[in-house]
Amino acid sequence: MLKNNEQERSTEAQCSFCSKSQNQVDRLTAGPGGLYICNECVVLYRERIEDGAREPILERKLVRVCNSCGTSCSMSYRYCFNCGTQLIQEM
Repeated sequence: MLKNNEQERSTEAQCSFCSKSQNQVDRLTAGPGGLYICNECVVLYRERIEDGAREPILERKLVRVCNSCGTSCSMSYRYCFNCGTQLIQEM
């Protein structure tokens, strides 16, 4: 029975940066190669990048909004992670 509990714990996704589990954060986003990042680490590293750049990073440069469901998605996404609709590339 202990092996089942260990297997369940090992399959629970956690942030690759702070090691918090998906139950300890608001949002956990999957990346390539089995990496995950939580919303708290995104905020922390965004603040560090902005401090280093000496100017704020504009939100419109980082995300685009899905026309179907209104979800904000990263510019690197081709499809909305919420509804699966292909995102339109704006110029």
